[in-house]
Amino acid sequence: MLRLTDIHKSYRVGPTTVDVLKGISLAVEKGELLSIIGPSGSGKSTLMNIMGLLEQPTEGTYSIEETKITYDDDRTLSSLRNKMIGFVFQQYHLLPRLTAIDNIGLPLIYRGISEKEIMERSMEYIKKVEMQERSRHKPTELSGGQQQRIAIARALVGNPALILADEPTGALDTHTGQEIMNLFKRLNEEEGITIVVITHDPKIAAQCRRKVELRDGIISG
Repeated sequence: MLRLTDIHKSYRVGPTTVDVLKGISLAVEKGELLSIIGPSGSGKSTLMNIMGLLEQPTEGTYSIEETKITYDDDRTLSSLRNKMIGFVFQQYHLLPRLTAIDNIGLPLIYRGISEKEIMERSMEYIKKVEMQERSRHKPTELSGGQQQRIAIARALVGNPALILADEPTGALDTHTGQEIMNLFKRLNEEEGITIVVITHDPKIAAQCRRKVELRDGIISG
């Protein structure tokens, strides 16, 4: 479903070139629950940004669902991100003035879908994360774990091919973080959703079906 081939990423820092990714080749199959683990500075956030079409690699090729990604049209990239990729971040990035249900529906607004359909689909996914009783609450009225559940529903509502979760339990206590991982595992097992979890926590990584270790910009395990 997803193929990265010989991905390199370098940045210019003054007169110096910093090589962050050094030839990453990785395949993610449909329906996988994969963790990418590594310490700070290993390149895992850069790799996630490339997988999420947020950054362009310096070298290498990337395809998702047999679509080879080119980087010559920002509008096309934005459309692909909106339709094919759902993001879950450590900080939930919910809009504080909107209710939970309205936050979930945000990715659908840009697709020309009717308000009725947006509400129907938002209600469908808020039920999947078991938050329907909090649908009219605003983010400040929700706990961290509840906000993350809403963020997960928002990532899912557009029926993306891939969910990228960047340190999704990092801002949560151990118990709540485990609840979020249990939710990911349930969605993966019952819905067949492809999920990639980026983490520095071995206990989180071990709960995924497959683990890839990143160190110094290369896959080491």
